[in-house]
Amino acid sequence: MVDQVRASVTQADLQKLDAEDKWFEVVDGEIIESERDVIWFHLLIIQNLYDILKPFVRDNKLGRVFMDGARYVIEGTLDNIQWAPRPDFSFVRNGRFPDNFEWEGDVAFAPDLAVEVISLGQSNPEMLNKISRYLNGGCEEIWLIYSARKTVVQYSLDDAPSIYQSGDTIDVAALFPGLTLKVDDLFVTA
Repeated sequence: MVDQVRASVTQADLQKLDAEDKWFEVVDGEIIESERDVIWFHLLIIQNLYDILKPFVRDNKLGRVFMDGARYVIEGTLDNIQWAPRPDFSFVRNGRFPDNFEWEGDVAFAPDLAVEVISLGQSNPEMLNKISRYLNGGCEEIWLIYSARKTVVQYSLDDAPSIYQSGDTIDVAALFPGLTLKVDDLFVTA
């Protein structure tokens, strides 16, 4: 019997692929091209969230917010990547980036907040698996934003999911103390 040896996925492998101007994630040690066919409303929601959180985070010196594209190595190492997602939006608290961090690479930790905007075609089992992996990997909160229903579902390790709909204010005190974030502000189109 011949044992097959599978090469590890490394950060260098992903950087070569990124140079082709495509988006890649790693799922269970396999390189997967990320779907980038999103609708304008999806992009608008991410932009609205960024526009709200960026000045608040900066003014209160809380950390950094990142729009679509930041890849996090959450399972494995930079030399043997098992899971490296690219959330639609993320937040990382101050002090989490190492002093010698290479800003051209990926980070080997989970963001404090990962946000996924759910588009048509994404399955609930797929997203529930992703939520579990984010939380088990050290993410403090995950928000799923359902654009069609204008709903936000907030997950954390210690609490049951919280569901917010039009007219609601999202409880963001754990990550953004003093901020008021209304669900409706995420879906503004004008």
